[in-house]
Amino acid sequence: MAARKRKVEPAPPQEMQRLARELSGGKLPGAVVLRGEERYFIDEAVGMLSRAAEAKELEVCRYDTADPDFQLKDLMGDLLGGALFASSRLFLVKGTDALLKKTAPAAAKGFPDAVLARLASGDGSMVVLVGKGLRGTQTLIKKLVAADAWNINCRKLWDSPPPWDPDPRKAEVVQWLVARARQRKVSMGSDQAAYVVAATGNDLFALDRQLDRVQQGGSGDLRDQVIWEGSASPFSLAEPMLAGDVARATAGIETLFQSGFQGRDGARTLDRGALIALMISALSSKLRELVAGAEVLSARGSMADARAQAGIKASPVAAKAFEARLVLRPPVEWKACYRDLQELERRSRTGAVIDANDFVALALGWRRKARR
Repeated sequence: MAARKRKVEPAPPQEMQRLARELSGGKLPGAVVLRGEERYFIDEAVGMLSRAAEAKELEVCRYDTADPDFQLKDLMGDLLGGALFASSRLFLVKGTDALLKKTAPAAAKGFPDAVLARLASGDGSMVVLVGKGLRGTQTLIKKLVAADAWNINCRKLWDSPPPWDPDPRKAEVVQWLVARARQRKVSMGSDQAAYVVAATGNDLFALDRQLDRVQQGGSGDLRDQVIWEGSASPFSLAEPMLAGDVARATAGIETLFQSGFQGRDGARTLDRGALIALMISALSSKLRELVAGAEVLSARGSMADARAQAGIKASPVAAKAFEARLVLRPPVEWKACYRDLQELERRSRTGAVIDANDFVALALGWRRKARR
């Protein structure tokens, strides 16, 4: 029996368009789930839902589990009680994932039942659950979806193009910026958008601010209007370097060495030693996978065997990305790339001064040659 294909969710911009279309009909859903980490789309969706609820004269009740004044008993009481000043309510609950964790307070165990009870009452209320850690596999979310709740993915946009089509203009965030510029009546082609994204990163609020500058600058040179504040990371930089995209790699290297990188705690780090170690680590991890896969292919093994040898056991998308990356070079070239990196690592550990020029030299040496 053929394996069932995994359903691919629409990208967040398409989800926002769908939400706008649904709300334009005037009918409100009983429940909406907004899951994901992109605050730009969360704010956009919440704005649309709030305006639609106010147009229907719903009483708006807002809760945020991260607020020091948040009281779970107030939320539970409101969900299970009636509206004070209107027949229906909008319940906007931010940080919902904190109430569904195993470590949540004992009183939160009744939260899913309270949400489902409000939905089943059919009183015209709307419950909006917001949380970056919400998942479609959670029991409450599955029950809400089964009851026709709107389940909207608000993930981060990809700031790199897919490895099997490494044109930087194909990155999701670049395509979003072109559409956003058109919406704001700012003249911007895909080449210009790719430059702005390279200068800014995938912070959608920051990209909107860049559009403000371009709009105010009129017909001047875009490069003079855009402020370079890219948020490249050592891990995102590995992709253009391994793909032989010298222009993107060089831009990323310059950004990292001039502006630092953002750590897991959100703080920007300017420690050059930590940056060099992370860049080498990110490249080394990818190259070990590629060398392992390349050795299997050079021995006339299958691509499935190459994936297994490289330890690629993630999603089909990750497997496809690995395969596309692996065939960019013959096995001997991947091994040569790994030796180059090992030499740079050896120098960094023996007291040699390593800077941006060394990584640019790597990128130039790894420039991908066209293969038949």
